[in-house]
Amino acid sequence: MRFGVLLPHFGEHAEPERLLGWAPVIEEMGYDSVWVRDHLVYTPHGMESDDRTFYEPLLTLAAVGAVTTDLGLGTAVLIPIRWPIKLAQNLATLSHISSGRITAGLGLGNAQFTFDNSGLDWERKDEVLAETVQIVRRLWSEDHVTHHGELFSFDDVSMLPKPARPIPLVYGGTTRAAVRRAVGLMDGWIPGRIPLATLDDRLAYLRGLAAERGKEMLLGTIPLVVAHRDRAKARDDIDPEALGVSSHGAKYWVPPASGSFSTVDDLEGLLIAGDRDDCIREIAKLEQRGLDLVVLDLRLHFERFMEQLELLAEWVLPEFSG
Repeated sequence: MRFGVLLPHFGEHAEPERLLGWAPVIEEMGYDSVWVRDHLVYTPHGMESDDRTFYEPLLTLAAVGAVTTDLGLGTAVLIPIRWPIKLAQNLATLSHISSGRITAGLGLGNAQFTFDNSGLDWERKDEVLAETVQIVRRLWSEDHVTHHGELFSFDDVSMLPKPARPIPLVYGGTTRAAVRRAVGLMDGWIPGRIPLATLDDRLAYLRGLAAERGKEMLLGTIPLVVAHRDRAKARDDIDPEALGVSSHGAKYWVPPASGSFSTVDDLEGLLIAGDRDDCIREIAKLEQRGLDLVVLDLRLHFERFMEQLELLAEWVLPEFSG
Protein backbone atom coordinates (compact mmCIF):
# COMPACT_ATOMS: atom_id res chain seq x y z
CA MET A 1 0.00 0.00 0.00
CA ARG A 2 0.89 3.65 -0.36
CA PHE A 3 0.51 6.12 2.48
CA GLY A 4 -0.49 9.75 2.28
CA VAL A 5 -0.88 12.45 4.91
CA LEU A 6 -3.61 15.07 5.28
CA LEU A 7 -1.81 18.40 5.72
CA PRO A 8 -2.77 20.81 8.54
CA HIS A 9 -3.75 23.60 6.13
CA PHE A 10 -6.85 24.46 8.17
CA GLY A 11 -7.64 25.48 11.72
CA GLU A 12 -5.43 26.78 14.50
CA HIS A 13 -2.35 24.81 13.42
CA ALA A 14 -2.29 26.09 9.82
CA GLU A 15 0.90 28.12 9.36
CA PRO A 16 3.11 28.54 6.26
CA GLU A 17 6.25 27.74 8.22
CA ARG A 18 4.80 24.38 9.25
CA LEU A 19 3.38 23.44 5.86
CA LEU A 20 6.53 24.31 3.93
CA GLY A 21 8.97 23.22 6.61
CA TRP A 22 7.33 19.89 7.32
CA ALA A 23 6.62 18.78 3.73
CA PRO A 24 10.26 17.89 2.87
CA VAL A 25 10.53 16.01 6.17
CA ILE A 26 7.35 14.04 5.39
CA GLU A 27 8.90 13.13 2.04
CA GLU A 28 12.15 12.08 3.71
CA MET A 29 10.25 9.89 6.20
CA GLY A 30 9.00 7.79 3.29
CA TYR A 31 5.38 8.86 2.92
CA ASP A 32 4.12 8.79 -0.67
CA SER A 33 1.87 11.85 -0.79
CA VAL A 34 0.26 14.78 0.98
CA TRP A 35 -3.40 15.76 0.66
CA VAL A 36 -5.60 18.81 1.12
CA ARG A 37 -9.30 19.47 1.66
CA ASP A 38 -11.53 22.03 -0.07
CA HIS A 39 -13.95 24.63 1.31
CA LEU A 40 -15.25 27.87 -0.12
CA VAL A 41 -16.19 29.07 3.35
CA TYR A 42 -14.68 26.88 6.04
CA THR A 43 -17.00 25.88 8.86
CA PRO A 44 -15.17 23.63 11.35
CA HIS A 45 -16.61 20.25 12.29
CA GLY A 46 -17.41 19.59 15.93
CA MET A 47 -14.18 17.61 16.32
CA GLU A 48 -12.14 20.61 15.15
CA SER A 49 -11.26 23.90 16.83
CA ASP A 50 -13.33 27.01 16.15
CA ASP A 51 -10.44 28.61 14.24
CA ARG A 52 -11.67 29.31 10.68
CA THR A 53 -8.23 29.61 9.09
CA PHE A 54 -8.25 27.74 5.78
CA TYR A 55 -5.53 27.86 3.11
CA GLU A 56 -6.81 27.39 -0.44
CA PRO A 57 -5.98 23.81 -1.49
CA LEU A 58 -4.47 24.26 -4.95
CA LEU A 59 -2.26 27.15 -3.87
CA THR A 60 -1.16 25.08 -0.87
CA LEU A 61 -0.20 22.17 -3.12
CA ALA A 62 1.72 24.48 -5.46
CA ALA A 63 3.76 25.78 -2.53
CA VAL A 64 4.38 22.29 -1.13
CA GLY A 65 5.30 20.98 -4.56
CA ALA A 66 7.97 23.66 -4.86
CA VAL A 67 9.80 22.45 -1.72
CA THR A 68 9.57 18.70 -2.45
CA THR A 69 10.81 16.46 -5.24
CA ASP A 70 8.84 13.23 -5.44
CA LEU A 71 6.03 13.65 -2.92
CA GLY A 72 2.61 13.10 -4.48
CA LEU A 73 0.11 15.98 -4.25
CA GLY A 74 -3.56 15.10 -3.82
CA THR A 75 -6.92 16.76 -3.28
CA ALA A 76 -9.43 14.99 -1.04
CA VAL A 77 -11.63 16.36 -2.29
CA LEU A 78 -12.26 19.37 -4.52
CA ILE A 79 -15.85 20.56 -4.74
CA PRO A 80 -16.86 21.16 -8.41
CA ILE A 81 -17.63 24.86 -8.03
CA ARG A 82 -14.78 26.14 -10.22
CA TRP A 83 -15.42 27.00 -13.84
CA PRO A 84 -14.29 23.77 -15.57
CA ILE A 85 -11.86 25.50 -17.94
CA LYS A 86 -10.15 27.18 -14.99
CA LEU A 87 -10.05 23.96 -12.98
CA ALA A 88 -8.48 22.16 -15.95
CA GLN A 89 -5.88 24.92 -16.25
CA ASN A 90 -5.09 24.92 -12.54
CA LEU A 91 -4.59 21.17 -12.32
CA ALA A 92 -2.67 20.95 -15.59
CA THR A 93 -0.33 23.70 -14.39
CA LEU A 94 0.17 21.95 -11.05
CA SER A 95 0.94 18.72 -12.90
CA HIS A 96 3.37 20.43 -15.25
CA ILE A 97 5.36 22.27 -12.59
CA SER A 98 5.45 19.24 -10.26
CA SER A 99 6.47 16.73 -12.96
CA GLY A 100 3.12 14.99 -12.87
CA ARG A 101 2.67 14.39 -9.15
CA ILE A 102 -1.05 15.28 -9.03
CA THR A 103 -4.02 13.11 -8.07
CA ALA A 104 -7.29 15.02 -8.22
CA GLY A 105 -10.05 13.96 -5.89
CA LEU A 106 -13.50 15.45 -6.44
CA GLY A 107 -16.63 15.12 -4.38
CA LEU A 108 -19.98 16.69 -3.54
CA GLY A 109 -20.46 15.82 0.12
CA ASN A 110 -23.04 18.08 1.73
CA ALA A 111 -21.97 21.08 -0.28
CA GLN A 112 -25.30 22.84 -0.82
CA PHE A 113 -24.10 25.92 1.06
CA THR A 114 -21.01 26.01 -1.15
CA PHE A 115 -23.01 25.54 -4.34
CA ASP A 116 -25.47 28.26 -3.34
CA ASN A 117 -22.65 30.71 -2.69
CA SER A 118 -21.02 29.86 -6.01
CA GLY A 119 -24.11 30.55 -8.11
CA LEU A 120 -24.66 26.88 -8.91
CA ASP A 121 -27.84 24.86 -8.49
CA TRP A 122 -27.47 22.17 -5.83
CA GLU A 123 -30.37 20.25 -7.40
CA ARG A 124 -28.24 19.81 -10.52
CA LYS A 125 -25.08 18.78 -8.68
CA ASP A 126 -24.71 15.50 -10.58
CA GLU A 127 -24.83 17.33 -13.89
CA VAL A 128 -22.26 19.86 -12.64
CA LEU A 129 -19.92 17.05 -11.63
CA ALA A 130 -20.38 15.03 -14.83
CA GLU A 131 -19.83 18.00 -17.15
CA THR A 132 -16.85 19.21 -15.15
CA VAL A 133 -15.17 15.81 -15.44
CA GLN A 134 -15.97 15.57 -19.15
CA ILE A 135 -14.58 19.04 -19.86
CA VAL A 136 -11.32 18.73 -17.92
CA ARG A 137 -10.56 15.36 -19.49
CA ARG A 138 -11.06 16.73 -22.99
CA LEU A 139 -9.02 19.87 -22.37
CA TRP A 140 -6.15 17.77 -21.03
CA SER A 141 -6.07 15.50 -24.08
CA GLU A 142 -7.45 17.50 -27.02
CA ASP A 143 -7.07 20.86 -28.76
CA HIS A 144 -9.78 23.11 -30.20
CA VAL A 145 -12.37 21.78 -27.79
CA THR A 146 -15.99 22.87 -28.22
CA HIS A 147 -18.56 22.00 -25.58
CA HIS A 148 -22.25 22.83 -25.43
CA GLY A 149 -23.76 21.05 -22.46
CA GLU A 150 -26.67 21.56 -20.13
CA LEU A 151 -24.68 23.88 -17.86
CA PHE A 152 -21.43 24.92 -19.54
CA SER A 153 -20.80 26.13 -23.05
CA PHE A 154 -17.71 27.29 -24.97
CA ASP A 155 -16.10 27.08 -28.40
CA ASP A 156 -12.63 26.25 -29.72
CA VAL A 157 -10.59 26.16 -26.53
CA SER A 158 -7.04 24.81 -26.53
CA MET A 159 -4.92 24.60 -23.41
CA LEU A 160 -1.18 24.43 -22.82
CA PRO A 161 0.58 23.06 -20.96
CA LYS A 162 -1.12 19.71 -20.86
CA PRO A 163 -0.59 17.66 -17.69
CA ALA A 164 2.88 16.17 -17.45
CA ARG A 165 1.21 12.76 -17.15
CA PRO A 166 -2.43 11.64 -16.95
CA ILE A 167 -4.05 13.02 -13.79
CA PRO A 168 -5.99 10.30 -11.93
CA LEU A 169 -9.47 11.48 -10.96
CA VAL A 170 -10.87 9.90 -7.81
CA TYR A 171 -14.18 10.41 -6.07
CA GLY A 172 -14.87 10.89 -2.37
CA GLY A 173 -18.02 10.15 -0.38
CA THR A 174 -19.17 7.15 1.62
CA THR A 175 -22.62 6.44 0.19
CA ARG A 176 -23.66 3.99 -2.51
CA ALA A 177 -24.43 6.99 -4.71
CA ALA A 178 -20.81 8.06 -4.26
CA VAL A 179 -19.69 4.61 -5.41
CA ARG A 180 -21.85 4.90 -8.54
CA ARG A 181 -20.34 8.30 -9.32
CA ALA A 182 -16.84 6.94 -8.78
CA VAL A 183 -17.29 4.00 -11.13
CA GLY A 184 -19.28 5.96 -13.69
CA LEU A 185 -17.03 9.00 -13.95
CA MET A 186 -13.71 8.49 -12.23
CA ASP A 187 -10.54 6.41 -12.04
CA GLY A 188 -10.88 5.63 -8.34
CA TRP A 189 -12.72 6.00 -5.05
CA ILE A 190 -11.27 7.45 -1.85
CA PRO A 191 -13.89 8.03 0.84
CA GLY A 192 -13.21 10.00 3.97
CA ARG A 193 -13.68 8.39 7.36
CA ILE A 194 -15.84 5.32 6.84
CA PRO A 195 -16.61 2.44 9.25
CA LEU A 196 -15.32 -0.98 8.27
CA ALA A 197 -18.73 -2.62 7.84
CA THR A 198 -19.78 0.22 5.55
CA LEU A 199 -16.49 0.01 3.66
CA ASP A 200 -17.09 -3.71 3.06
CA ASP A 201 -20.57 -3.04 1.71
CA ARG A 202 -19.36 -0.28 -0.59
CA LEU A 203 -16.34 -2.23 -1.85
CA ALA A 204 -18.53 -5.18 -2.79
CA TYR A 205 -20.90 -2.84 -4.62
CA LEU A 206 -18.04 -1.00 -6.34
CA ARG A 207 -16.30 -4.15 -7.48
CA GLY A 208 -19.53 -5.46 -8.96
CA LEU A 209 -20.14 -2.24 -10.90
CA ALA A 210 -16.49 -2.03 -12.01
CA ALA A 211 -16.51 -5.65 -13.22
CA GLU A 212 -19.56 -4.92 -15.37
CA ARG A 213 -17.58 -2.16 -17.05
CA GLY A 214 -14.29 -4.07 -17.17
CA LYS A 215 -12.76 -1.23 -15.19
CA GLU A 216 -9.84 -1.14 -12.73
CA MET A 217 -10.28 1.34 -9.89
CA LEU A 218 -7.78 3.02 -7.56
CA LEU A 219 -9.08 2.37 -4.04
CA GLY A 220 -8.23 4.28 -0.88
CA THR A 221 -9.56 5.59 2.40
CA ILE A 222 -8.88 8.41 4.86
CA PRO A 223 -9.16 7.22 8.46
CA LEU A 224 -8.76 9.42 11.50
CA VAL A 225 -5.56 8.42 13.29
CA VAL A 226 -4.29 8.94 16.83
CA ALA A 227 -0.91 7.27 17.41
CA HIS A 228 0.80 7.15 20.79
CA ARG A 229 3.27 4.83 22.50
CA ASP A 230 0.84 4.78 25.43
CA ARG A 231 -2.36 3.08 24.24
CA ALA A 232 -4.51 4.62 26.98
CA LYS A 233 -3.35 8.14 26.13
CA ALA A 234 -4.24 7.60 22.47
CA ARG A 235 -7.80 6.67 23.37
CA ASP A 236 -8.66 8.59 26.51
CA ASP A 237 -10.23 11.70 24.95
CA ILE A 238 -12.06 10.07 22.02
CA ASP A 239 -15.83 10.50 21.88
CA PRO A 240 -17.09 7.48 19.89
CA GLU A 241 -20.70 8.63 19.76
CA ALA A 242 -19.70 12.02 18.33
CA LEU A 243 -17.43 10.46 15.72
CA GLY A 244 -20.19 8.01 14.86
CA VAL A 245 -22.27 10.89 13.50
CA SER A 246 -19.41 13.16 12.39
CA SER A 247 -19.99 12.71 8.66
CA HIS A 248 -22.92 13.94 6.61
CA GLY A 249 -23.13 10.41 5.18
CA ALA A 250 -23.32 8.78 8.62
CA LYS A 251 -27.06 8.15 8.34
CA TYR A 252 -26.27 5.72 5.52
CA TRP A 253 -23.54 3.83 7.37
CA VAL A 254 -23.88 0.16 8.20
CA PRO A 255 -23.93 -0.08 12.02
CA PRO A 256 -21.21 -2.10 13.78
CA ALA A 257 -21.87 -5.56 15.21
CA SER A 258 -22.70 -3.97 18.56
CA GLY A 259 -25.50 -1.99 16.93
CA SER A 260 -24.17 1.49 17.66
CA PHE A 261 -20.96 3.51 17.71
CA SER A 262 -20.49 3.54 21.46
CA THR A 263 -16.88 2.40 21.89
CA VAL A 264 -13.57 3.08 20.16
CA ASP A 265 -13.61 -0.46 18.77
CA ASP A 266 -16.99 0.20 17.16
CA LEU A 267 -15.24 2.83 15.03
CA GLU A 268 -12.88 0.39 13.28
CA GLY A 269 -12.11 1.56 9.77
CA LEU A 270 -13.17 5.11 10.60
CA LEU A 271 -10.61 5.53 13.40
CA ILE A 272 -7.18 4.07 14.12
CA ALA A 273 -6.23 4.89 17.70
CA GLY A 274 -3.59 3.32 19.90
CA ASP A 275 -0.04 2.05 20.07
CA ARG A 276 2.08 0.18 17.57
CA ASP A 277 0.09 -3.05 17.78
CA ASP A 278 -3.23 -1.20 17.35
CA CYS A 279 -2.00 0.75 14.33
CA ILE A 280 -0.55 -2.29 12.59
CA ARG A 281 -3.65 -4.39 13.28
CA GLU A 282 -6.06 -1.77 11.93
CA ILE A 283 -3.96 -0.96 8.86
CA ALA A 284 -3.78 -4.71 8.15
CA LYS A 285 -7.58 -4.79 7.95
CA LEU A 286 -7.43 -2.19 5.18
CA GLU A 287 -4.66 -4.04 3.37
CA GLN A 288 -6.70 -7.24 3.47
CA ARG A 289 -9.48 -5.43 1.63
CA GLY A 290 -7.19 -4.63 -1.29
CA LEU A 291 -6.86 -0.88 -0.78
CA ASP A 292 -4.11 0.86 -2.70
CA LEU A 293 -3.86 4.02 -0.62
CA VAL A 294 -4.40 5.12 2.98
CA VAL A 295 -4.34 8.85 3.73
CA LEU A 296 -3.66 9.43 7.43
CA ASP A 297 -5.91 12.10 8.94
CA LEU A 298 -4.28 13.34 12.18
CA ARG A 299 -6.59 16.29 12.79
CA LEU A 300 -7.78 15.07 16.20
CA HIS A 301 -4.30 15.94 17.47
CA PHE A 302 -2.64 18.25 14.97
CA GLU A 303 -0.61 19.62 17.90
CA ARG A 304 1.25 16.26 17.78
CA PHE A 305 1.37 16.13 13.98
CA MET A 306 5.06 15.42 13.39
CA GLU A 307 5.40 13.26 16.49
CA GLN A 308 2.61 11.00 15.24
CA LEU A 309 4.07 10.86 11.72
CA GLU A 310 7.41 9.78 13.15
CA LEU A 311 5.72 6.98 15.09
CA LEU A 312 3.72 5.82 12.07
CA ALA A 313 6.80 5.94 9.85
CA GLU A 314 8.55 3.74 12.41
CA TRP A 315 5.65 1.33 12.93
CA VAL A 316 3.55 1.20 9.78
CA LEU A 317 5.68 2.03 6.75
CA PRO A 318 8.13 -0.88 7.18
CA GLU A 319 5.20 -3.31 7.54
CA PHE A 320 3.03 -2.23 4.61
CA SER A 321 4.67 0.32 2.32
CA GLY A 322 6.16 -0.85 -0.96
